[in-house]
Amino acid sequence: MKIRTKIALQFTLIIALILATFSASFYYIAEQNRKDEFYRNLRDRALTRADLLIKNEENNKKLLKIIDKETLSKLYADSVLMFNDKDQVVYASYEADTVYYSGDLLKLVRQKKYVETTNRNLLVMGVMYTHQVKGEFVLMASAEDVLGNSQLQKLRESLSYSFLFGVLITIVLGFIFAGQSLKPISAMNKEIGTITAYNLRKPLNEGNRQDEIAQLAINFNQMLHRLEQSFDLQRSFVSNASHELRTPLAGLKSEIQVALEDERTPDEYRKVLHSLLNDTQRLIQLTNSLLQLAQSEKKEERTINFQSLRLDELIFQTQEELQTLHSDYQIHIDFEDIPENEQDITLLGNAPLLKTVFNNLMDNACKYSPNKRADVRIGFDDKNCSIRVIDRGIGIPENETQRIFEPLYRAKNATAFRGYGIGLSVCRRIVDMHRGTIQVKSQLGQGSTFEVVLPHI
Repeated sequence: MKIRTKIALQFTLIIALILATFSASFYYIAEQNRKDEFYRNLRDRALTRADLLIKNEENNKKLLKIIDKETLSKLYADSVLMFNDKDQVVYASYEADTVYYSGDLLKLVRQKKYVETTNRNLLVMGVMYTHQVKGEFVLMASAEDVLGNSQLQKLRESLSYSFLFGVLITIVLGFIFAGQSLKPISAMNKEIGTITAYNLRKPLNEGNRQDEIAQLAINFNQMLHRLEQSFDLQRSFVSNASHELRTPLAGLKSEIQVALEDERTPDEYRKVLHSLLNDTQRLIQLTNSLLQLAQSEKKEERTINFQSLRLDELIFQTQEELQTLHSDYQIHIDFEDIPENEQDITLLGNAPLLKTVFNNLMDNACKYSPNKRADVRIGFDDKNCSIRVIDRGIGIPENETQRIFEPLYRAKNATAFRGYGIGLSVCRRIVDMHRGTIQVKSQLGQGSTFEVVLPHI
């Protein structure tokens, strides 16, 4: 079912419920008013006849029967009965050999003084009438409200026709309203249908940029921009990876070709093999780096084992491991403030992954610094703990500081150093997994500061 049809039907259902509730309430009030008025007329006429009868019973009885015969039975009541305290009929508005009445109803009238009830199509009213001299009497009046019933029948028909007409109009207007409301979405669908991987730069019409549909178009355009960036990053990755892989492969090929051109001595062949071994080792390192990057992108947060870790212990362990491999590295670690609470530097994380981050940052700081020195500062606040890795190395050009986190991207002034431009992209992915942030501040020729902020316990 299309959204337009669903909206129109829901709109119709709501209006139908409102109309039905209004019609039922209006009919109920009209019916109650009709009954109340008719019962009041029955009571007034019964009391009036009782007054005339009690004041001059002998003279008024015949006159009352004539009035009942000519007017009351035609207009209001089928019968008017009057009972004394012994439940004997002292007056009846009609001629009959036997008068039928309910003893239980008479008792109820004597208890409650006034009773309204029904008997098939008749509305029946009972009321107590008290005379100071002649005592108490029960007046019973009954009639069929022919005129009122006829008016109610007409009212029911009018309300039914109005209800059906209102529902019909609502259906028509609902489809028109839904169509007009969804018209921008239909136009948006047509625009989206024309967008392919080759024209992601084509934006959607954002309309007035204020309503919900315009906001949807804005968000979609932003998503297209992110997709375009992702595709650009992928293309850049493939291009850079191809370039990095081609260099050692080309070296291997050229060395093999040169070795095969002439006969050589065993020492010369051994020298060629050593050169091939170095290029092969470089190719293996690059392949391992690419594999590490792919694995970091593939991992999801729910599949990682997080444990409670002391940040300073991880830093010192990484320092020890790195200096074992590179004896010329100088890594100095210090606290910005001495933590009074152990939780200030304790976080939930994965130790091997976080070691990878700190290892890459410290290794880069030492590698790109002439004195092979890196200063590490550990800090914290109420919510987070931070690690700053500072060097006095070659620095990063200002226009490249954000791109260094892209896979296989290397700053122009770093190409003279050995590397593949993968470490920092892995670092950012790992930090994102730990719900943290990584930023860099750098000045060309003066050094760089990388700061990792992670939430502590």
